[in-house]
Amino acid sequence: MKYRLVLLFVIFMFAGKSFSQNNNIDTAGHLSTVDGIIHSLYDAISGPVGEERNWNAFKNLFAENARMYSAVPAKDSSSALRCITPQEYADRNKTRLADIGFNEEELYRIANTFGAGTQILSTYELHFTNKDGEQEITKGINNIQLYFDGQRYYIVSIFWDANAKNIEVPERYLPKNKNTDYQINLQ
Repeated sequence: MKYRLVLLFVIFMFAGKSFSQNNNIDTAGHLSTVDGIIHSLYDAISGPVGEERNWNAFKNLFAENARMYSAVPAKDSSSALRCITPQEYADRNKTRLADIGFNEEELYRIANTFGAGTQILSTYELHFTNKDGEQEITKGINNIQLYFDGQRYYIVSIFWDANAKNIEVPERYLPKNKNTDYQINLQ
């Protein structure tokens, strides 16, 4: 009887763990703030040519069942919506981002929070080497939804327009002070 109670206790402990979010990252640290998780996202995907990305750290930023959406150019000059998981993103970009020296950094942010949810519009500047070996720079906006469980933030979804190089970012989503490399607007 005593062994059965211990076994039941162990089963309940592991069952509770399997239904909770993945907590492998320091919850009291960088993922306990909006600023921390956004910086961690950009840091996880960015790096110089030849630098392997930490895909485990990248995947740990996301909530279970999180999705990544992008609007991609369609043949009829409209756009089509694509949806992938963070694992699929990591699989597709395992070597690609290191091959092109993909560096994405946040320029400006608008954040709105209600309860456990936060909506982020994060203007970024992307630097990479194109297939002709030339450096390219483009700007765009990542639309990021976050969930806060009381300990840390998780990314629930990200949406971006994959045709951003052909779209001008509106002034209201750009830093007000051109001399400032990094500016956040929490209005």
